Amino acid sequence: MNQRLDLALFCLLMLMVFVWFALCIWTFRRIEKRHPEKYLQMGRPTLFLRNNIENTWLFMKFLWRSEYSTMNDSSLTRICRIMKIFSVLYVALFLSMLMLFFEGKGISSE
Repeated sequence: MNQRLDLALFCLLMLMVFVWFALCIWTFRRIEKRHPEKYLQMGRPTLFLRNNIENTWLFMKFLWRSEYSTMNDSSLTRICRIMKIFSVLYVALFLSMLMLFFEGKGISSE
């Protein structure tokens, strides 16, 4: 039973990675086209090309400090809010998977 749950959780997390990528691509393109000055300030973020720690940090700061809310772009605001909820959910599910994994291996501290 635990193996099925582990596998289902792993597959869900992998699917969520691809959804996250799609959300990032949409967000980067939206910012690039409608808010080019902000796009440049964030180091012209992309999913893979020109991706580095600095522009990833700038994007995460943009997301978590809700900088998007000052841009008067309702679609961008909606997607960024979804991304914040999505990332919290992903981390919670990932930690759950780790706990299930370690519990199954007898590594949990009981």
